[in-house]
Amino acid sequence: MFITIFPSYIKLTLKLRRHPIRSNHTGTHILNYALREVLGSEVDQKGSLVAPEKLRFDFSHKSGISDTDLAKIEEISTSYIRQNSEVYALDVSLATAKQIRGVRAVFGETYPDPVRVVSVGVPVEDLLSDVKNEGWEKVSVEFCGGTHVKQTGEIKELIILEESGIAKGIRRIIAVTGQTAYEVQRVASGFEEGLARLEKAPYSAAKEAEAKKMQVALNELSCSALTKTSFRDRFSKIQKSILDQQKAAAKADNKRVLDTITDFFAKEENEAKKHLVAKVEWSATVNKAISEAIKTVSGKGPMKDKSVYLFSVNGEEGKVVHGCYVAKVGETASLIFSIPPLERKRFRIFFVEIY
Repeated sequence: MFITIFPSYIKLTLKLRRHPIRSNHTGTHILNYALREVLGSEVDQKGSLVAPEKLRFDFSHKSGISDTDLAKIEEISTSYIRQNSEVYALDVSLATAKQIRGVRAVFGETYPDPVRVVSVGVPVEDLLSDVKNEGWEKVSVEFCGGTHVKQTGEIKELIILEESGIAKGIRRIIAVTGQTAYEVQRVASGFEEGLARLEKAPYSAAKEAEAKKMQVALNELSCSALTKTSFRDRFSKIQKSILDQQKAAAKADNKRVLDTITDFFAKEENEAKKHLVAKVEWSATVNKAISEAIKTVSGKGPMKDKSVYLFSVNGEEGKVVHGCYVAKVGETASLIFSIPPLERKRFRIFFVEIY
């Protein structure tokens, strides 16, 4: 079997691959400019990676970038992109190019002579006409031999996904542009909708389960670093709310189970009785509630001479939890508990643990 590949198809494939690379490459220049504007001129490029799906930019800086500064960097980058500035390139003698005010280069890199100068928004000829012009510090100007977009509007968006330290005094930014930037914004929007629903949902076991799933999804989420920080803050509030509600529910459950015992022995017809076998309603915290009730009965309180056996059944999940306290009478204690007939079969099948 023979497969014919047409030259036009190859050209189209290469064009589709090169376009995001061009966007990301020009994006690194604009990002480099924005970093200098926000963090100062001492920021130096230490490396970069330009791939179709993302850009990576390493630079010198003593500490992590605050959310406020990160927002400014994104804002300046976006503003530059939306100006739809033309990207100019020209080969210039190395000695002359080095004199251009504000020009950026990789420290320690060896450049050819002549060197290619890439300027975003201002023709290189204008830069050369007055190399000491202070206004050039407000322009992205770099030595670069790579491929670029014709105009910054082709980049569409620049979204910073991550900012981190990779070595002492070296930071790294990972960002996306173009269609990939739109995609991460779409994914973030979908996650935000789920987060908003979870915030409004009343407390329940289903909300707890959904929160666990959302925690995993948040950790894996690829979106703007600033947006992700916002999501984490909101999710932390949800987790605190769930924890508070869990504590309140557990406290109420403890009281409910203990009341089963105290209410039984408080009745006049039960005052002389020395034991209780009771089934309590199932709940997410019933196991803990039974344990706490048994501890209370077995303590130094007025019920320590009472023998108690409590159990709870979850027929859907096939579980039984139970707890027992046998009061000491004289030198020995002997007691036979009578389990209601309808529960005997369940006990034989679903026996799980004994207190």
